[in-house]
Amino acid sequence: MIDLENIEKKEHFQVPDNYFDELPGRVMQHIHQEQRKKRTLISSAVAAVAVIAVAVGVFFTYNTPKQSAEITQNQQIAANIEEEEALEMVAEDYYSEELAMLDYYQYFEY
Repeated sequence: MIDLENIEKKEHFQVPDNYFDELPGRVMQHIHQEQRKKRTLISSAVAAVAVIAVAVGVFFTYNTPKQSAEITQNQQIAANIEEEEALEMVAEDYYSEELAMLDYYQYFEY
């Protein structure tokens, strides 16, 4: 059996000079840098959310009333039109599209 008391004792690792004196300052500096990074990330995220919220608000504010006003106007016009007039308007629209297509195909005749 090996007697541990007779083994030569020597230091296998060396620590740089003043390592433990400077260690608390370096640890605190590293902690402050990490906290600063987190604050910057949170600030950026809050700013991005605010910009998106404003953009969505502006989009719905300017688009919704215009569409509902147009729908209301179209409903009023439709209420004033008789059924026969409506059928005539649809027929005129259909035939005008057909004529437009005929004009379009004349350009491609050989």
